[in-house]
Amino acid sequence: MDFISIIKKIKGEKERLDIQEAFNIYNLLRARYVSTQTVQLFKNFVHDVAWEVILDKFMKHFDKQIAVLEELGGEYRIMMPNKPPLDLKFSTSINHITDDYIYKKIFHDLIAELMSLIHAVRSSSTNDSLRNIIIQDLTTHFEDFDTLYKFGKLKGWEESYPVYKTALPHQKEQLSTSEAFHIWDHINLRYEQIELIGIFINFAHDTEFKVILQHGVYIFNKQVDHLEQLALRLNVPLPNRPTQPVISPIDPETIKDKFMYRNILSWELSSLDTHVRAIIETIRNDSLRKLWSELLNSELEYYDKYLKYGKMKGWTRVVPIYGEPVS
Repeated sequence: MDFISIIKKIKGEKERLDIQEAFNIYNLLRARYVSTQTVQLFKNFVHDVAWEVILDKFMKHFDKQIAVLEELGGEYRIMMPNKPPLDLKFSTSINHITDDYIYKKIFHDLIAELMSLIHAVRSSSTNDSLRNIIIQDLTTHFEDFDTLYKFGKLKGWEESYPVYKTALPHQKEQLSTSEAFHIWDHINLRYEQIELIGIFINFAHDTEFKVILQHGVYIFNKQVDHLEQLALRLNVPLPNRPTQPVISPIDPETIKDKFMYRNILSWELSSLDTHVRAIIETIRNDSLRKLWSELLNSELEYYDKYLKYGKMKGWTRVVPIYGEPVS
């Protein structure tokens, strides 16, 4: 599906940047600067040696991502935010700032960054290279988030969350109320997507597009089968299953492929948000958080290909261009 990138390489064209992507570069760099300062500040008060090692690892990732964003800003002549000091040092330590408190502040800082990153992925549709860079940053950030959460859990810094109460015997890893909700919510989401795509298949005119829709239904059905079994095992109620699509008497010419493509693209964006929220709010069950991460990675890969396919067909919206890169 990556025909656009191939064509650009053949022509030797540089990818252009749209106005939202220019803001995304600025905004992500600003957020990374703040995160860097936050970690530098709190490292002065850390007591646990292992905690300091983890923060150093985060700093290496931040520095690498900052360097890439600064290079992109220079290439596309984007006004950059003020750069923070090289480091923040204190000559004294304050015992009242505990490792527990630092953990909670860093935890919420990483969540805020996650929301900025997923928004940047969603809204970077013109420049494929930039979107791939942001997707990679998002993946790395989730790995850092998972490391942070597991370390906080090990140290006893995590709070106790409301447990999902069932009549089942005690499980090795109980569900929280939010985790039970996200299992139910994901099943609902996939049911609705399967039903919608099943209807659209009857109206698709482009043979290639029809095959893509059929493949999407196949993948979603595999995922929903797994989620249904998980819900049954954990005693989470299942929603009503979607109805089987029927051949519609409506004239197929009334529904265009571009209209169907854009509707499905919107559902893809909703799926990304749903996976991200599920990862953030899965705060008790590690295996379930791993499942949401796998679904997110698959969704990101599919979304990237689906977007490129729509661009090749001329079905995507064209965002105003920011400017040409420096030659």
